[in-house]
Amino acid sequence: MKLAKFISILAALIINTALASELPNSLPNNFDSLGPTVKQLTTETGRQIHYVDDGVTNAHPVVFTGGLGTSVRAIRLLDFLRTMRQDLNIRMITVERNGFGQTQFNPNLDMSDYAKDVEYVLDHLDIDHFSLFGISGGGPYTAKIASRLHKRVLSIHMAATSPLIGQADWCSPDQGTSGYSDLLAYPMQFFGFPKSSSMHQVEGFQDTAFEEAARAHNLRGQSADPAPLEHEMALYCSEGAIDTSHVKSKLFVYRGQADELLNNEPNDAWQKHYPKATLFLRNYPGEGHDVQYRHLDQILLDLSGQSSKILICKDGDQKMISPLAQQKLMPREYKLGLCQWDN
Repeated sequence: MKLAKFISILAALIINTALASELPNSLPNNFDSLGPTVKQLTTETGRQIHYVDDGVTNAHPVVFTGGLGTSVRAIRLLDFLRTMRQDLNIRMITVERNGFGQTQFNPNLDMSDYAKDVEYVLDHLDIDHFSLFGISGGGPYTAKIASRLHKRVLSIHMAATSPLIGQADWCSPDQGTSGYSDLLAYPMQFFGFPKSSSMHQVEGFQDTAFEEAARAHNLRGQSADPAPLEHEMALYCSEGAIDTSHVKSKLFVYRGQADELLNNEPNDAWQKHYPKATLFLRNYPGEGHDVQYRHLDQILLDLSGQSSKILICKDGDQKMISPLAQQKLMPREYKLGLCQWDN
């Protein structure tokens, strides 16, 4: 009996010693990220700018502009491919727009002021040349930045947006803002994705979108005040067509051809508004407004300079192929993007 007890104690000591010796190697060296930190700059006039700078200093800088009525932390919606972004050596910078999130609302500011804010942040970070990435309602702001800083822009990437935002069809009397404003107190409605959206494949994506909607319109205690959103939408119409006729950089456009929000856009709209740019159209038949996220993998590759190839999944393998090779494949033979979308 004593021998059995001795053996049990000895075995326990051996196991505990083994676990203790292994434990230090299993402990992390760093904390896991909860997302980028929002930083502040104060202009000469005393106004505060809120921005995010996510990436290493020597990486390729990309200025991201989120969709309608979003805060600076909308960049979190891109984090489902954060590791890919880091592996491609991309540094994401985004500047918060007037009245959302942590930024105080000033009804006297316009898109030009936002472009100046972006310039101020880039100069502060000692960034000269950069790329632009705008989605949905952030597209006009991206165009404004491109117009102002065109000599510094390496490439422009526009997803689920249109150069026609702010023109006659968008600004008719029946295109009021109340439909959006009424949803601000209900983040799950304001930033809800339809059940058919591919983004439900990304664990936690929809919940992050809900959190972003709550943050953008409540963080400072503004209690879903519609004034900033109504101001932003009014700016689209007061600004009208943004002059990008002098912009000469590469322009990549990502369009869902079943996007009901952009279904009136003619095929030549982008070339007309960017006559000196080298245009690359990436059309996605049967897809809607969520192409800005669903095809983020291709957008990141384009941003990193690998735009001559298309990312596909074929027979369970991820491949980069030429557009010509893609045309030779039947649609049923492959899917666009990472194989994870095929699961």
